[in-house]
Amino acid sequence: MIESRYWKSDLVKYANSFKPVAKPAYYSEKKQVNFEKDVILSLFMVRKLGESLKLSSKTLKSGFTVFSSLSIKQVHNMNFYDIDGLYDLQTETKYSKNVQFISNQLIHGRAIYAYRDSSRNWAGIYTCSDFERDKRIYRIPVSTIIEILETAANDYPTKIDYIYCSKKQDYIVTTN
Repeated sequence: MIESRYWKSDLVKYANSFKPVAKPAYYSEKKQVNFEKDVILSLFMVRKLGESLKLSSKTLKSGFTVFSSLSIKQVHNMNFYDIDGLYDLQTETKYSKNVQFISNQLIHGRAIYAYRDSSRNWAGIYTCSDFERDKRIYRIPVSTIIEILETAANDYPTKIDYIYCSKKQDYIVTTN
């Protein structure tokens, strides 16, 4: 990736499109699917920017607020879509997770469900990776998604440090 500003300007567009509006459009399956798709694509972009050293170590290590609900039944490939019956959605635990963890839940999971608030605006996403699905599902508020995108969009590292690690036989890379 030669220049990250084009990617980051797209992150701003995504963040703005996720923000609540006074009169949101009425629900349709297409609107839900496109919102879910845009969330996945935008967080994949953040992950790629991080892996390309276009984000600071501070941003990559930052904790963002998510909530989880424990699994109450076995989750498998024939029932993963039934989040109401598989997870205790009434009981949540608040967590602070980094960008890589959050993006992995979206990229590596089959279950993803956008939900709206009483104003009909998108309020967030329920998702979990296949690795996490038997333990818990995560609720990622739209405010957290916007915060991640805006943080990444405004992050332009100016220094990269390479420190050789003999154990890994490779360099550990950090950015300011």
